Amino acid sequence: MMMSLGLMGCGENTPTFSALADSKIFEQSGTEVNVKIDVLWVIDNSGSMQTSQENLTNNFQSFINDFQVQGFDFQIGVTTTEAYREVVSGVNGISDLRDDSGIQIITPATANINDVFLQNALQGTSGSGDERAFSSFTAALGNTNNASFRRDDAFLAIIIVSDEDDFSHDGGNFLGGQYSDPALHTVETYVDELDTLTNSTEASRGYSVNAIAIWDETCRSDLEDEFAGRLIGQRYGELVDATGGVKGDLCGSFAQSLSSIANSIIRLSTQFYLDREPIPSSIRIVIDGVSVPEASSSSNGGWEYLAESNSVVFSGDFIPAQGSIIRVDFDPANLVN
Repeated sequence: MMMSLGLMGCGENTPTFSALADSKIFEQSGTEVNVKIDVLWVIDNSGSMQTSQENLTNNFQSFINDFQVQGFDFQIGVTTTEAYREVVSGVNGISDLRDDSGIQIITPATANINDVFLQNALQGTSGSGDERAFSSFTAALGNTNNASFRRDDAFLAIIIVSDEDDFSHDGGNFLGGQYSDPALHTVETYVDELDTLTNSTEASRGYSVNAIAIWDETCRSDLEDEFAGRLIGQRYGELVDATGGVKGDLCGSFAQSLSSIANSIIRLSTQFYLDREPIPSSIRIVIDGVSVPEASSSSNGGWEYLAESNSVVFSGDFIPAQGSIIRVDFDPANLVN
């Protein structure tokens, strides 16, 4: 019994279907891709970050290109790894989204997007050396001055750019490098907070955390020649892995890292949930009338079935553009709904 489904996007886990008795075809309601994506950059603005900030802004087009080409409804905001200070020390305005360009939230309608992002992202190097990226994105997302940034029906992508690691905790004392200090917030604390904020579960997450950071001793050692005191992003890596994000290399190609992060965000935000468990080998997918290959058999991407969430994701050249109509045909694994 073949099923024919017009899919719903990320966050829609209980779509409806109706049986057409004459042909035994099922149709799922909701057929168009209508994706909203909120991207929050958390940029380290401590004394060693000038080169990394410049690398980020010089290669920003590698990140934004696919969002623009595919017509997604995006919002982009920038904060820093010292945004937590407004909560801890009462420094007003620290956790506001940065708007050095005069534009706080970048959208598809923003003129000269690259220039605007450059001005917002070049946060200088006079910020706190007590980097707390996790509590900083929490502070920024919770600040009522930023209320228009977070949309309940949007996929949330957080991107950290830092040459240190996170040491989020309560209080104003410095914990840099003290991973065993009991005051240090657990990574799981922030997974739980983001799950609650986005109404997510482990099987169905409406967000991801990504980081461009130091991942090995070779990179850390190379950068030490320029500025001492940098750290491997151990806790960054834990949060990225826990939320399905991407690790970009602070010592590598920023263009490649930004492209990989963008592709991952789009892939996760255009995740489509099926209302029946399929026989994977029977899945056939068509986007706007064009057959889509399975990713494992195509060098240009395609579709992939994720059994743990009973969903389909797309990659490469086959990520559906805004407004696309997606059809999935498959044989159900069982006949009981």
